[in-house]
Amino acid sequence: MSRAALGLLAAVAALASSCDEARLPPANSKLLDPQGHFTLLVSNQSLAITPVDIRVEIDDGTVVHERFEVGNQHKWKAFKLSLPLGKHTLRVLSAKGEAELSREFEVKGEQWAIIDYWYYPKSHYNPTPKHFGFELLDHAPKFD
Repeated sequence: MSRAALGLLAAVAALASSCDEARLPPANSKLLDPQGHFTLLVSNQSLAITPVDIRVEIDDGTVVHERFEVGNQHKWKAFKLSLPLGKHTLRVLSAKGEAELSREFEVKGEQWAIIDYWYYPKSHYNPTPKHFGFELLDHAPKFD
């Protein structure tokens, strides 16, 4: 293979690598508020895909758009939101994780929500398909 062809191949590989790790567009939602009464906790619970991109939309606005490392699996990142009381539509997506979740939920006051990404291929764990979990709580969660 010629030096020019090798150089072109290296440039393409570098571009593909940088695209995969490119910075995700930030979530600039007006709902994000450090003094908010709604706490969204997001985590990657998959040892098979790390980092995984997770985008969380509430009422068609993006509130989270980041890559999440699995770490020790006991790591949640908190996002404080000011959500009006009443019903809201949640949509969670991951391109790399190949998962999507849509759900309606109702805000009644101070609340917490947990979003976890799960995936375990055949291994020493029970196989678990690629999916998101969602749990809405009226009290702060206690993680073990």
